[in-house]
Amino acid sequence: MAIYYYNHDPEAAKGEGFFPRCYFHLATGLHCPGCGSQRATHDLLHLRIGQALQHNVMIVILAILLISKAYAMVSKKYAPNYYYNLGHKSYFTYGILVIVFLYWILRNIPYEPFTYLAP
Repeated sequence: MAIYYYNHDPEAAKGEGFFPRCYFHLATGLHCPGCGSQRATHDLLHLRIGQALQHNVMIVILAILLISKAYAMVSKKYAPNYYYNLGHKSYFTYGILVIVFLYWILRNIPYEPFTYLAP
């Protein structure tokens, strides 16, 4: 999938290719936490961090979390004495859940500065 998103731009596709539409947005007109994530993924793969942040801030944060999880797995294998994984803490999981719901609500408020969160 990463190769596909690297080679194909969801913004330029105009309905062509494998770029599923957001059913929540189609049904309600509101943005879900994932709206803009395909464009943000394409931008991240091309190292355009600023544009990725404009499309979906949560995907950039998720990419950072995935990199830290990969680092934790590698450090557990090669340096078990220094292994620490923040993702195993319950407060971390609840914090992520609260952040996602707040992001979902805030990006649908039609006033500045919240309009910057919409894709």
